[in-house]
Amino acid sequence: MTWTYSGIPGTSLLDETRFYIQDTDQSFPLLTDEEMNFLLDTYMPIYGSTLAVGAMACEVLAARFARDVDTSADGVSVSLGSLQQRYNDLAASLRDQYKEIGSGELAHTLDQMFSDVSIYEIEPLVFGVGFMDNYRAGQQDFGYYAPGETNWIESGSATGSAAYASPLKSVQP
Repeated sequence: MTWTYSGIPGTSLLDETRFYIQDTDQSFPLLTDEEMNFLLDTYMPIYGSTLAVGAMACEVLAARFARDVDTSADGVSVSLGSLQQRYNDLAASLRDQYKEIGSGELAHTLDQMFSDVSIYEIEPLVFGVGFMDNYRAGQQDFGYYAPGETNWIESGSATGSAAYASPLKSVQP
């Protein structure tokens, strides 16, 4: 398990992500290179930004510090539980920065999809079968109707005998 940081965030994605989460102290490493590379390999193809990967790294660190408890003994107190909230706040801040600069793909979240502001990059919602059915009107599928036939009601299509006939075939009574 290794830990590296060159001190220049622009040299690699690993250093840039470490810079955003401030995992820059070699004497107190937060995530190993292997853990950071896992996050980069997993989330860079999805988000395309080290800010988003940094937000995910902060969530991992918040989960790590969630197990720590605050202790107090002999007048000395150690508050490790607040680290979880701090890393959750940092994750939210990095996500906000990601949304502001619009790095990578535009983040399509539910609050953006259902806001009053139109976002033209979002494809229109597709609904399922029957979303415009009026249940009060009863069954609306009367089957095959050929506009060229003068007496289509007597041809049996309205009664259901040819309800699923191909439109290329003529309906015989």
